[in-house]
Amino acid sequence: MQEENLNQVDELVAKPNSSANKFLTITNIVLLVALIILYFIVLNPGNKNVQDSATLTQKLSTGSLALAYVNSDSILVHYDLVKSMRASLETKTLALEAELKRKQASFEKDAAYFQEQVNKQTISEASAQEIYAELMAEQQKLYELRERYSGQIAQQEYDLNLVLIDSLNNFLKRYNEKMNFDYIFSYSRGGNILVANDSLDITDKVIRLINEEYSASTPSK
Repeated sequence: MQEENLNQVDELVAKPNSSANKFLTITNIVLLVALIILYFIVLNPGNKNVQDSATLTQKLSTGSLALAYVNSDSILVHYDLVKSMRASLETKTLALEAELKRKQASFEKDAAYFQEQVNKQTISEASAQEIYAELMAEQQKLYELRERYSGQIAQQEYDLNLVLIDSLNNFLKRYNEKMNFDYIFSYSRGGNILVANDSLDITDKVIRLINEEYSASTPSK
């Protein structure tokens, strides 16, 4: 019985490490960038009446269709709101990881001590079974805690992505009330648009103006 307990304890000590790696992978900050898909299109929001297909066809035939694009990769790097959100997410993730590591270290210490006592045969079979059951329950709590923390990070990523997309779309609509582009596309490396004319790139201006708005709306520290 004690040999069986010893083998089971070995498994208890080994399992949390692989699960911890899984948690660290799930909560990788790169997910923030991967989840933000900015393929937004603005159709002349300055005009309340949406242009019909005949109007667009006429503009295409006369070469008067006004187009522009923003580089979403640059937006993700240089938009101050994104920087702030990323810092917030990193802080939350690091705090949860640190707490999980502390709990896991405590569990592994208890499991290793139990294994040592089994090896020395200093505890009875009944006590070994009772302690083993307690360790199993503690291990299950760790699994549940890991899943809950992963869910919290995923939800925060989702919420922040919605804020970012909404912020960009609202800004571009206001911006386009003055510029009157027919379409503003999102361009990113490896995206649907493979080649873009640099003369249509309004990214730098958009980043400058949207950061000015963000700075004006953010209380000074």
